[in-house]
Amino acid sequence: MVHLGRSRVATSLDFEEAEELVCSTREILGKIPKLDFRTLGEAFRQIPVSNEAAHSAAIAALFPYARQLLALSKTKNPAWYRKNATLDGVIIDIDKVFSVWMQMLRHLELWRSAKGVVEGVTISVERGDSRKSLGRKEAFDGLLTSPPYLTRLDYVQATMPELLLLKEFDIVPDLQRLRRSMIGSPLTSRRPDHSAVRLPTSIKELLNRISTHKSKASDSYYYNFFSTYFIDLQASIKNIAKAMKSGASGCVVVQSSNYKEIEINLAASLISLGEQCGLTHLRSVDFASNRSISLVNSRAHEDARRPKKETAVFFRNE
Repeated sequence: MVHLGRSRVATSLDFEEAEELVCSTREILGKIPKLDFRTLGEAFRQIPVSNEAAHSAAIAALFPYARQLLALSKTKNPAWYRKNATLDGVIIDIDKVFSVWMQMLRHLELWRSAKGVVEGVTISVERGDSRKSLGRKEAFDGLLTSPPYLTRLDYVQATMPELLLLKEFDIVPDLQRLRRSMIGSPLTSRRPDHSAVRLPTSIKELLNRISTHKSKASDSYYYNFFSTYFIDLQASIKNIAKAMKSGASGCVVVQSSNYKEIEINLAASLISLGEQCGLTHLRSVDFASNRSISLVNSRAHEDARRPKKETAVFFRNE
């Protein structure tokens, strides 16, 4: 996400430098007719990073190409790739890959938000984990975020082409560790019981309904999954609230979901967590969504396959 974020706020000059990075990579490789992604990545990494935005834009421009090459590795689950999905050994024509690379870089530039340079304003994109201290108390004027939804979607698996590309072009963490550490990971482990005690009453009541449900694994796997999600979300909102200035506003976008016939109103839970952390709920705006993974899962409970709603929840830090 950091590469996409930097590309989004990159300037036209940053994209010019990104084109130079692509051309320099081509020069390093010389006249070899074909190559694999490892060789391409090694050549790209030889160029020092002097402009993070240009570096990220050059990498992000190849994401669609990696996804195209791994199209045959997709499974019936539209967000899942086969376990042996890899870019290793994929041989690519050097002229074609650089032609596609430049084309996609120019297309990416059309998507950017920063259409002009504002004097005195510097935009930076940094990596971080909001469940941990952000290290900046009362530093930000605003917040816009959307945490992983409560759908058990494996975001690491869903972005496997991009992560495999990053493996060759940049530093990427251990994928299994990343899968387990994500908020909403289906590979989650149970948090200490005292952490759940600190959750708002409405969320504890929801977790009790889930754990006492008659369905298999309700009191084990599914309780662990949902309770861990809310505990992690609570930690995230707490640290975000600390980092917001007094009077700062924010918007968090979430999606409704179900556990069997139990509706999970994530927006309402978010409001409870926000108020617990000193954030005042201003308003909520609902809009229909057809992007839930449960809508295409024929084995999902009939309640889970009903149309979903996404909600933009607006807060202010008093």
